[in-house]
Amino acid sequence: MDSSSLKGFELGKLVLRSGLLQSSWSKISHIHESPYSNQDSGLGVKFYTEGKSTFVVFGAPPIRRNSYGLTRLSGSEYENNPFHFLCSEKISSFSVYTTSFELFASAFYRNLPELKSKLLGLLKLEKPVIITGAALGGSVASLFTLWLLENIDPKLKRPLCITFGSPLIGDASLQQILENSLRNACFLHVAEAGLTQAIQADLFKPFGTFLICFDSKCICFEDPEAVLELLVGDNTDGRVDWRDYGGILERLDQSLMTDSRLMIDDVIDRMEERGIRKKLRFDQLKKLNDMKISLMHIEWYKKMSKMNKIGYYDRYKARVVSTVDIDLEKRKKELNEFWIKMVEEVEKMPQSEKSILKTRCLFAGNNYRRMIEPLDIAEYYLDGRKGYRTLGRSRHYVMLEKWFEAENIKTVRCKKRDLSDLLTFDSCFWAEVEESLILTNQLATQVGMMTSEERAVLTGKLERFEAYVWGMIEKREVSPEIFLEDSSFMKWWREYKVIKGFNSAPSLFTEFMNTWKYESYGQPL
Repeated sequence: MDSSSLKGFELGKLVLRSGLLQSSWSKISHIHESPYSNQDSGLGVKFYTEGKSTFVVFGAPPIRRNSYGLTRLSGSEYENNPFHFLCSEKISSFSVYTTSFELFASAFYRNLPELKSKLLGLLKLEKPVIITGAALGGSVASLFTLWLLENIDPKLKRPLCITFGSPLIGDASLQQILENSLRNACFLHVAEAGLTQAIQADLFKPFGTFLICFDSKCICFEDPEAVLELLVGDNTDGRVDWRDYGGILERLDQSLMTDSRLMIDDVIDRMEERGIRKKLRFDQLKKLNDMKISLMHIEWYKKMSKMNKIGYYDRYKARVVSTVDIDLEKRKKELNEFWIKMVEEVEKMPQSEKSILKTRCLFAGNNYRRMIEPLDIAEYYLDGRKGYRTLGRSRHYVMLEKWFEAENIKTVRCKKRDLSDLLTFDSCFWAEVEESLILTNQLATQVGMMTSEERAVLTGKLERFEAYVWGMIEKREVSPEIFLEDSSFMKWWREYKVIKGFNSAPSLFTEFMNTWKYESYGQPL
């Protein structure tokens, strides 16, 4: 038996020993034995207090046969989707079990907001909150828990949702969203192997932890595929009445239920620990410090290049072969792999959790982009390609730039500040330089084959590049190393100056360059 299965048995035993399942089941039994409003057609909700813990029990009518449709919810439809916050940039919509959603929606504006407010207050007081239900009531309990989790401070203990024999409530998109979320650790679904309700593996997918019961034993599973294999059985009826779980609990190993020293908090903490451990398998943040060290080595490479009177972009472009350059190549590859994976993981995350992650890596990702993308640009143009910004740019650079700009961080380059170590703000700057070098080469070598209109088009593009550069110089957003004598930028300038000719009207940029003011650019004033 592998370590994952052993840990599953351990958590199963812990859950049974805590008495949590028995306490939840007794309250579910109570709500179904006593009348509540709309018992035949609607949703019932009851609130129980037991010691320090609070139980919220959802009761619902039996599931109608052949009522297993899906309702699609979009992240852009805020008014019609109470769970819009779960959507991510890659997954903009998902589907939920229609019957459960309709029941949840029927109480959404009636009594659920008040219940949500009350539970949030209890969680702030560090009171354990258990949300539970059986069959259809359990699936509505899951939806309510997802909705509640939107407003819970990440530092607080989360609620635990326990369901018994409940239908699966979401499609593969919802499963994928929650797979990359700590919310996944808030759900414990109790089900008997091969006898759960309404399994349609092509439509519905499991999420959370499943306590699968086999005769007198039980084990916890998190792997969705393993859960589906265990849930699907020979049950031709496709149903298990919620009341069956009283007998199922009685059949479980009675010796496990005699230890009352374990508290509900132990189960909640263990579930959360499993969720955190699982998330760490995907969470690239644990490697962020190593990546910062690699970036420091490349910053040293940048300084060393400048001491040799060449910018690090042009040194890399020159394909110098040395131990230092080989090390740079290795670290560049490592950094790119890390940040590509990081962006992929962030894009999968629900919006509310993504913002927390992005904040932690926002500046590191921005520094990486400004430092490493120029090297990728050098490779791109060395291969003889064109149009990097539109045709060759990796998506992860686009997203890192988008996220940083969305924070609207205002950075003013003080005139008294030395800019010698500045990284050019626009990480695509060198791509613009390369495109302009292609244009000057065309104008110099093909002038006799061009019409005046074609020449005017190319000259106009060069003038726009000139304006682009001057704008960054004025805002002190470009590195002084672009003005090193042998840089690609200075090569462009010399070619552009010839094309402009001595009789052309001077501009602020050409005056800046012709009077050698660039030599003092970036020095503290």
